[in-house]
Amino acid sequence: MEDTNTRGSATATFERKVIQPRLIIQALAFTGILYFCIGQTPPDTTRPLFRPVETRTTFSTPVSHSVLQHVSQQSGLPTTALRIVQARPQTWQDNCLELADSRALCTKMTVPGWQIAVMSGQQRWIYRTNASGSVMKLESAISSPSS
Repeated sequence: MEDTNTRGSATATFERKVIQPRLIIQALAFTGILYFCIGQTPPDTTRPLFRPVETRTTFSTPVSHSVLQHVSQQSGLPTTALRIVQARPQTWQDNCLELADSRALCTKMTVPGWQIAVMSGQQRWIYRTNASGSVMKLESAISSPSS
């Protein structure tokens, strides 16, 4: 009986020694097949890894029309009597265009926009807008005395 157990365990040990290298060879073969079948895709160098934030720096006609229309309504002057004398791109630090009043709840966020100066004769208005002109606020209105 002792002979059978010794022979059985010797056979089992031999089988384990044979199976382990087979598994390693199979794993390597499978890895090689996958590597060569899938292939390598070269990186797409035509697209940048990140996209820069685009800021609009050209003063648009809709923004100028909105501001001129607002000044016309507030002053009673026709839009033909008004002219934009300065338009500077600005980045405001909140959605109130940094002109908060006690009734407004302002959210801290960057808002690209414009600071626009409008003149008519001796009067000057300075407005702040967002980039599209959908939000605008009067920063100051100045009347110069006639000389």
